[in-house]
Amino acid sequence: MVINFNKKVRKILSIVVALTILIGGGIYTQRSKKGVQTFSPSQEKGINRYSMDVVFDDESKRLMCNQNVEYINNTENTLDKVYFHIYPNAFSKKEYAPFEKEEMKQAYPNGFNEGYIDLKNVLNNDKKLEYKIEGDKNDLLEIKLAKQLKPGEKISIDMKYNVKIPNSEGRFGYGKNTVNVTNWFPIACVNDDRGWNLKSYETVGDPFYSDTGDFYVKILIPTKYKMGCTGNVVNEKRDREKVLYEVEAKKVRDFAFVLSTKFDINRDSYKGISINTYNLNDKMSEDATGIAKDSIRIFSDLFGKYPYDTYSVVASDFFIGGMEYPMLVMIDQSLYTQKDKFLLEYVIAHETAHQWWYSVIGNDEISEPWLDEALTEYSTVLYFEEKYGKDIYEKLIKTMEIQTKHHLSENIFKPTTKYKNSIDYSLNVYTKGALAFDAVRKEVGDDVFFSTLKEYFNKYQYQNVNAAKFVELWNSKGIDIDKIIREYK
Repeated sequence: MVINFNKKVRKILSIVVALTILIGGGIYTQRSKKGVQTFSPSQEKGINRYSMDVVFDDESKRLMCNQNVEYINNTENTLDKVYFHIYPNAFSKKEYAPFEKEEMKQAYPNGFNEGYIDLKNVLNNDKKLEYKIEGDKNDLLEIKLAKQLKPGEKISIDMKYNVKIPNSEGRFGYGKNTVNVTNWFPIACVNDDRGWNLKSYETVGDPFYSDTGDFYVKILIPTKYKMGCTGNVVNEKRDREKVLYEVEAKKVRDFAFVLSTKFDINRDSYKGISINTYNLNDKMSEDATGIAKDSIRIFSDLFGKYPYDTYSVVASDFFIGGMEYPMLVMIDQSLYTQKDKFLLEYVIAHETAHQWWYSVIGNDEISEPWLDEALTEYSTVLYFEEKYGKDIYEKLIKTMEIQTKHHLSENIFKPTTKYKNSIDYSLNVYTKGALAFDAVRKEVGDDVFFSTLKEYFNKYQYQNVNAAKFVELWNSKGIDIDKIIREYK
């Protein structure tokens, strides 16, 4: 996620950008990455399957949902209960809302408006399962299983629930232009070598951590809306009032969709990948599509082929900047102007890089946010280097060095909860983190740097990783990455 693209940050970046473009050169040809190899993904564990029937009521801004989850026990332990995140409840009270105090007016321009999930029942084979709602923000669901679930076994869990969407211009909510339906359904908590990960929807950073799953979703909406979503629409039925979309998304770690009556949809493709942009300013539609296509092309060359066949960039009522979901990213609609074109390109490129570092390779974004955000921010710099040349890269790196020098610099490897606010988090995890990756690249050289990232991407596709696995990969090549980035701790 791109943090705090508020007026102050935009002003600073705009000055830097203007100098960069005025002083810097034009289009550069792409570097050849010699020595880059491809690798086969490691054997996958079984993945959970989500099947959902969703009806969107426009007047009340509610979702009526039936959901089935085929949950697989991928641990080595027998389970007697399972946990799900129910993130909408983090919007149920003003004191829970995942925004900083100074952001509340932007998040709720019409005043606080609640959002929540109203769970009706939880069943296994038509038999009721005991459950309770807990967590700091009532955003965790504990389900007691009727029988012990052994390693490798799966269980079918049915849920019926309604979701109230808040009048909020954050990740989850609706504004004047769009309805952002993200982090909206019960999603299984990760059970890794640390046990169950039961963190709440935190304010700073991206508070998400999930396993890869397969999704089959039917969504009934009024015909006046157009929809951008994770996955592929495999069937569509409509009458005068309603349209039913059947959507399939395989090997993704979340499912999101955005609705609007105002979208100008622009389409292109790259090597069999459908690239769709959903725009609210039709004068910027072609620009947004070109940036999305360039991003897919450049990152596929640098890190490995984008593994899905669809990618969507969606302009949204979203004041924070940009947010990544599998096969789909949300972009602040106010960036779609000629004046902010560089910032628009920066945000789209950053969020597209997250398709590699988040969507395909996952991690605990609360405990180790640097693992995806620092690498994604540096990937954004690489995008501009590939597209516009070495001079632009050097100016962006220099700008990051100045920002870090003028900011009270901290350890980039802390969890999100240990940073004072979003600006502190952003300048350390993103900016200083990008400089750490630049230091690694300069130390090991381009051939080793890019071949290692490509190996990382191919080796851990659709899995969750941690810092230990990332460091181990570099160490296996005789590179003491800890020594290189020690000064960033």
